Amino acid sequence: MTASVAARMGVVDALLADPPAVHPMDDSADPTIGVWSTEEACYRFLAEHCPPGTRTLEVGCGLSTVLFAALGAQHRCVTPGLAERDRIVAYCKEHDIDTERVVFDVESSHAALPRLQRELDGLDLVLIDGGHGFPLPIVDWFYAAPLLVPGGVLIVDDIGLPAVKLLVRFLDADPRWEQRARTDKWAAWRRHDDSDMVEDWYEQPFFTVHDTGVRAFARRVTAGATHRARRLAKRVRGGR
Repeated sequence: MTASVAARMGVVDALLADPPAVHPMDDSADPTIGVWSTEEACYRFLAEHCPPGTRTLEVGCGLSTVLFAALGAQHRCVTPGLAERDRIVAYCKEHDIDTERVVFDVESSHAALPRLQRELDGLDLVLIDGGHGFPLPIVDWFYAAPLLVPGGVLIVDDIGLPAVKLLVRFLDADPRWEQRARTDKWAAWRRHDDSDMVEDWYEQPFFTVHDTGVRAFARRVTAGATHRARRLAKRVRGGR
């Protein structure tokens, strides 16, 4: 472990010992404020791959946002929570963590990321840990992942949740993404190309890996033809 990586691990240690209180922990009128966090190993993986000046994007905010700031990343944080943003900034000020290189987009990710895809490019690391309801994790990946340079790192948290699990299934099947780390809670991949990832279904590794063979292809073609024939017969019988 190099001295610089060791220093970054020290930053992780300090934050885990004194984490920021960011998130409402219940739905009451006066909620307790705490922090929803991932596993320690995820923060250490993030720090290992984030030397000063790393170009990063995060969907969601929390302890990881403070870590990006403390590591000196050129960081973009997308979160709809204005109060959460303010708590992070206050924590950083109290702990002498520079936030000059952190830009917050206080907006839902499905609205912010299409705009950021036109503004940003050449990212080294993307963390997806925002809304977990379908289809948000997939939308976040669709807009954020193409901004990664070849060799860039994608981290996805809460991989056991249904919508996130669907995204993970695709990433595991796609040879453009090489898995680098994984637990039951989070996973990380390295990107291997610079495609825009908008090919049609029959060109996608997800389908060629999980539904291969001539008979599988024939079943799909037959099903489509049968459906079209039934629609045509219905229109003929109805005089339309």
